[in-house]
Amino acid sequence: MRLTTLRNRASEPLFAVFIATGLLLSVLGVLAWRFATPSLRTEHLGIQPPPPPPAEDGKTGYMWVVEGYSYFDAPHWFPATAWFLIVGTAVAIAVSATLNATGWQLSRDTGGRKLVLPLALSIFGAAYGLAVAVVGKIWPPTFYSVVLPEPRDPQNPYPESAIIHFDLEPNPITFTATGLAVGLVAAALLHVRNYSLTRTN
Repeated sequence: MRLTTLRNRASEPLFAVFIATGLLLSVLGVLAWRFATPSLRTEHLGIQPPPPPPAEDGKTGYMWVVEGYSYFDAPHWFPATAWFLIVGTAVAIAVSATLNATGWQLSRDTGGRKLVLPLALSIFGAAYGLAVAVVGKIWPPTFYSVVLPEPRDPQNPYPESAIIHFDLEPNPITFTATGLAVGLVAAALLHVRNYSLTRTN
């Protein structure tokens, strides 16, 4: 019983480091997905646009006139933030459990293998960054075209289209590089504190 307790306590720093790194990657991931993922997906809210009229020769479009006002709204934070945090934490726990099951522990040991921790954290970060880019390609963020009738809301009569976008294309490369950098920075901070991965069996 005491041996099991000691093993559990010895594995705590390993889980803590990877979970903290996973949470940081999750926060950066949802920011990258929301602000740096290109998307043409638009959902119409409020007054819905009518179906287009039958096409006629020589005409390329039609005009839709509404007695009201419109604005664009940015992608919603929820439930995307929850999904990123859940996945990031779950993957971090899975990676920590795998390392722990194969005999690796995080400790202040000058005799530990110095390259294993940077390698593990950088692979974890790079893989998470690439996953964010893939998720953004499959499930891009949704922007909202809001059309509301008069009278306007007296509390917010002139809503602004608060849409911010940063062009970081190609995302698979930039997101992967960012995740890699996060992993390396985390490893460097631990290295300064003389932490390294050691194998117990």
